[in-house]
Amino acid sequence: MKRFKQSGFTIVELIVVIAVIAVLFAILVPSLRSTQSRARKVKELAKIGEVGKAWQMYLGDHQDKILPGYLSTKVQEYRKLAWALPDETLVFPAPTYDYNLPNNAGPWTWRLLNYLDYDWRSLLNYRDTDEWTTNGIREHSEVIATQPAFGYNGFYLGGWWSLDNHSNKPEGLFSSVQLTDGNRANMITSTSSAIKKPSSQIVFCSTFYASQGVYQNMENDTPGSYFAAPSILARVTKWVPLSEDKLEVFSETHVPLGRGNGPPVITNADGSTKTIMYQELVNQQLWIPRARTIDDIPASEFSHTVD
Repeated sequence: MKRFKQSGFTIVELIVVIAVIAVLFAILVPSLRSTQSRARKVKELAKIGEVGKAWQMYLGDHQDKILPGYLSTKVQEYRKLAWALPDETLVFPAPTYDYNLPNNAGPWTWRLLNYLDYDWRSLLNYRDTDEWTTNGIREHSEVIATQPAFGYNGFYLGGWWSLDNHSNKPEGLFSSVQLTDGNRANMITSTSSAIKKPSSQIVFCSTFYASQGVYQNMENDTPGSYFAAPSILARVTKWVPLSEDKLEVFSETHVPLGRGNGPPVITNADGSTKTIMYQELVNQQLWIPRARTIDDIPASEFSHTVD
C-alpha cells in the first residue's frame, strides 16, 4: 500500500508563528499610535497658527489695538456693539441686550471669526461637526463662542471688560492692581507694540475649563475653553503641573490642555507656534507682558492683587 505523508503545521510551529505575530503587533501598534499622535499635533499647530494669524489681522484693522478678551452684556450695550452670523442674524445678546440671553458675543470668538472666513470648524477641530448645517451654526453659537479648542490670554491681552458700578463706564478687570511692592499698575496690554517679547508672549493656548481635581491623559474630544489662565492669577494659585502629563487644579479656571496625551500647543504674538510642557507654562512672563522683577521676586513668579 502506498502511504502519503501528511503536510501542515505542528502545534509547536503554530505557537511560534502566533508568538512572532504578537511580538510584531506589540512593536507596530505603539509606533502607529505615536505616528497618529504626531499627525494630530501637527494639525493642531496648524489650526492654532490660523487663529494667531487672524488675531494679527485684527490688529491691522484696528490701529494696533489688541482684540478684547471678553465684553459683558452691559459693555456691549454701552458701546452699541453687535456681531452677526454668516446669514446676518445678530449674535446674542444683540439687538436687545437682554441679560437673560446667553452672552455669546462676550468671548473673543465671534469677533475673530470673520478673519477666519467664518470657518468655525477650525475652532472646533477636536469634535465632530459634520452634521452642523448653516442653521446649526446659529443653534450651536454658544458652543462656538465658549468652547473653542484654543483659549485666549485675554486677562492680560485686550482685557476682560465689564461696566463699573460707580462710573457706569467700561473697566478692565486688571486695569488697576496692587503689586507686591505696594505700587499700583495697569496689567492690561492694549496694543501689540507694547509687547516687548512677541516671540515668547502667549496669545492662544489649547485649554479646557476645569474644576478642582487632578487631570491626566486628556482625551482628544475634551471640550475646549475660550480663555487661558496662568498658573497664578491675581496671587491665587489656580493650577500646578505634577508631571509632564498631569495637572492639579485648585479652583475652577481655564487650564492648559494637552490633547491625546501630548503637550499643549501655543501661538505667540509674533505668529510662531509650538508645543510646550506644563512645567514651562508656570512662567508668568509668558502670560503677562508687563510682568517684571520686584525686589527679590523674579518676573517668572510675578503676581498682583485683583484691584
